[in-house]
Amino acid sequence: MDGFENKKQKLAKAILKKDLNLYKADDDIQLTDEEKETFLRRVFNGQIGRADFVRVVDSLPVGDVEAIYEKNKDNKYKMRIISYMTGLGFDNYEKVNLQSMKDFIKKYPSPVEFGAAEIDFLNAVRESNSEQKYDDYKREMEELVDEIYGEKEEVLDLYREIVKDAEEWHIEKESVRLTAEFIPGAEIVGDKWVQNGQEYTLTTEILQKVGLGPRFYLEMGGAEIALSRAFKVDTHEAVVAYVRLNGIVKIRGYYRSNSQAMWRLLPDYVGGNGEISWYGVGFNEESLNLPMKIQKQLNFVSSRGMWEIEGVNTGFFLGGTAKRYESKEEYQKLIEEDKMDSDYYKEMEHEPKLNFGVLSEEKHPPFSVDIDDENGPNYRMLLDHYTMKTEMYGEITVRQFPSFNDELRYLICEVGKKEEKKAWIGTIEVNAPMTSVGLTKGWVSSGDICTPLYEYQSMSGGYGVNTGRTDGYVSMWEKYLSQMPIIKKYLYTWGNVA
Repeated sequence: MDGFENKKQKLAKAILKKDLNLYKADDDIQLTDEEKETFLRRVFNGQIGRADFVRVVDSLPVGDVEAIYEKNKDNKYKMRIISYMTGLGFDNYEKVNLQSMKDFIKKYPSPVEFGAAEIDFLNAVRESNSEQKYDDYKREMEELVDEIYGEKEEVLDLYREIVKDAEEWHIEKESVRLTAEFIPGAEIVGDKWVQNGQEYTLTTEILQKVGLGPRFYLEMGGAEIALSRAFKVDTHEAVVAYVRLNGIVKIRGYYRSNSQAMWRLLPDYVGGNGEISWYGVGFNEESLNLPMKIQKQLNFVSSRGMWEIEGVNTGFFLGGTAKRYESKEEYQKLIEEDKMDSDYYKEMEHEPKLNFGVLSEEKHPPFSVDIDDENGPNYRMLLDHYTMKTEMYGEITVRQFPSFNDELRYLICEVGKKEEKKAWIGTIEVNAPMTSVGLTKGWVSSGDICTPLYEYQSMSGGYGVNTGRTDGYVSMWEKYLSQMPIIKKYLYTWGNVA
């Protein structure tokens, strides 16, 4: 066991035994299996919390203040940090001396007290300096924190790791239960996967063997859903879902749209040469967006990292849950003739509850994109929120609001801070019964209302702004989203929220 793991065990032992000296001891300390399980269970249940780790932090010394000052007294970045933090002011860094360093330590005896002040300082730097200057200060700040609070900061890092360990311990326990409940009798209703002239059938045995068995659980509208780990299929994040409704478990495939950042059902696809060349759009792409409660859980699953599956085309695990068609022409012909017979087409409403058109290259003028009746979003009644990280947008804040008549749910995506804040509507959810595919039965065709922040040039209607991206996407903010009344109302209400 490496040193980092040993320190985790010493920390756990010190907290379990309420003897802080155990963490400071030079000798290795090993937990028994029973002690480890007790510790992780208590952390997960909240019986052991951040305050217990902070007590260890407080018992440890700071670095050698005189040595740190001598080493850094000619570093303008670090002296400005000390000057600002001790009340001398940002520009009086030349007045910083050894006593200033001691005053700093007295004011901020540990990284716990320093945390909020650190964020405040870096935000002040960002508001009045270039991004490069901000990065320079951030780097110097991290180095200063490490020099002063090295041992103390290490305990907080260990705490964060241990919280994840406790979550993983709980998930492993849950996965045993979920496997016993969801795997027996589960149906996979997808077609055979075709690759190199061979056909492959997805089975529950294969899913379990590659680590895509049920691990995460939620309930919604009478449906029980167990989710696998997240994995990558080309550029998309994907998850296998085990959906139990009316006592029957069916296995579905979910993936995240890159531009919209929403998780969707894969009802069918065009492929046949070891790839998903085109993702099915159902009655309408927006009818495939999963409800907020499932979106939030999928984001949690995704946040735990992508599961690596060696030596296998991962498209098999997503495509194997869906119907396959040889060409878009075949697909569209069956749609037009109303001959699609999979569960999605049987269980979902064929027509939208509200129809505002479809996303297309011929966009409505932005000033006309609004819902100003009882179906519109009530931005003053927040129902739920979470944050997520995506490759395209970085960190996104997601908020959900009801319509004024409480029949719809609006999911708003937001990036940036205050003056630079940008937003778009990810999906509009209908209050309706659940289906066996994990979607609510009703849906809204929102058209240009759900224009994403980044869109393909061909779908931008001439409103896109080239921001130098090399993936074919243009920004819809400057000329379109920022001019939409439905987005303006959101920013009026939430624009000043950090």
